[in-house]
Amino acid sequence: MQRFFATIDTYAKALLTTMIVGYIGVFATLSCLKLAWFRQGFDMAGNEQTIWNTLHGRPFQISVFAMMRYDFDDGPVLLQLPLALLYGIYQSPYTLLVLQTIALGIAAWPLYLIVRDLLPKPWHALVIAAIYLLHPTTQHINMYEFQLRSFMIPFALAALLYLRRERLGLYCLFLFLMMCTKTEAGFTLIAFGLYAAWQRKPWKFTAFPLVLGPAWVAIALGVIVPAFSEGNFIADIYSYGRLGKTVGDVITTMLTNPALAFSVMTEPPKLKYLWQLFGLGGFLALLSPTLLLALPVLALNLISPNAVQFSLNYQYGSLVYPFLLVASVEGLLNLTRWTVRNPQSHERAVHGAVLVLLLIGIIGNLTLNNVVKTALSNRENPTRVADARSILAQVPADAAVAASTFLAPHLAQRQEIYFFPGNKSYPAEYIERAEYLVFDRRPPGNSAETRAAIERYLNDPAWVIVAEAGDFALLKHH
Repeated sequence: MQRFFATIDTYAKALLTTMIVGYIGVFATLSCLKLAWFRQGFDMAGNEQTIWNTLHGRPFQISVFAMMRYDFDDGPVLLQLPLALLYGIYQSPYTLLVLQTIALGIAAWPLYLIVRDLLPKPWHALVIAAIYLLHPTTQHINMYEFQLRSFMIPFALAALLYLRRERLGLYCLFLFLMMCTKTEAGFTLIAFGLYAAWQRKPWKFTAFPLVLGPAWVAIALGVIVPAFSEGNFIADIYSYGRLGKTVGDVITTMLTNPALAFSVMTEPPKLKYLWQLFGLGGFLALLSPTLLLALPVLALNLISPNAVQFSLNYQYGSLVYPFLLVASVEGLLNLTRWTVRNPQSHERAVHGAVLVLLLIGIIGNLTLNNVVKTALSNRENPTRVADARSILAQVPADAAVAASTFLAPHLAQRQEIYFFPGNKSYPAEYIERAEYLVFDRRPPGNSAETRAAIERYLNDPAWVIVAEAGDFALLKHH
């Protein structure tokens, strides 16, 4: 066994590269197949439309949002500018899925380097990188449409790596890139500044994020969003329920009524989320100061009334769980250091603990809604796929179109696309702006609301059926 681990140590970087390339190959293929099987949802269409518009000289424009013609729902995503250039190499939703998978896969590299600086053996770091690639959230983000938050993960881990190694230029670069991906990263920058001070790093490592983070949040949410939206977009669309409608309201409530804030953050579904999130790391993250980096976005997720924000199955934990993986390693070291005095026994304890974390990671991957199993078992019927493609081929390339959730990602390369049947963020009245409406008579979830909307439009004399194929229909607006 000792010789086996020694061999792994010798080839650790080669094995890491193989793991990353293998992950990218498998999940790029699976996510693209999911799109081909008409199982990727509407958010992917909105994200692609913004990037497509940006590439074609209309920076950040999007058609679907209530009260807003730009993709500034929670602040501008400056990363969309370089992403548009990469997308321009081959303009397809499949390109975005591959880029997302590369970002998620390559994040294992800075994580490996961080852990390599902490634990005594290369194979230890290799195991932690494997745990990250196996993590339910990594894989769910990868398979759930196209999520810009995917790109925050390699940037965040690289920033932590270069903070620990005191490489100021690279540290600042990756913090900036993280901030350019989603506005919530501004809160994490504040945590980076406090963490750098805690770790007694040179003052520049503290000052840069403590200045940039609050400034970006204030500009993005206080200036840019109001300037480019009609009405109070954040308050109307992203209310925080009992805690308030705006960021200022929430902060005030948390300061003046901490008991209410605590009750909101400890509701049963949120406690279940915390149990799963920390349990995947054996609760060791609680023993490390690196936990601080995860707290701002974790708190944002816990105060939210939206269930997707406190679930392992969505992208909202992108600036939470990667830090918890590092904190779990540090917690492991702290625990063994406090409880095991003999150096040889300490090393064996670390070996055993790393393997236990791997076992927990494998069990979590297999039991917490395994995304690979779900994707393969939920593929669309080939006949329905052929029917859907037949209908989509009849939608004019430059027409304004409203589309149901699984059809929309195949129609995003146009200036006007709307969501059928509509919701709070994507208003139903926008459907009337479309020249064409395409939908599936067997909608996802088969909800009564969606079926009623289908019947309403089928019986509306202002809309005429111009093509049908199986369950799919294309209507034209007169």
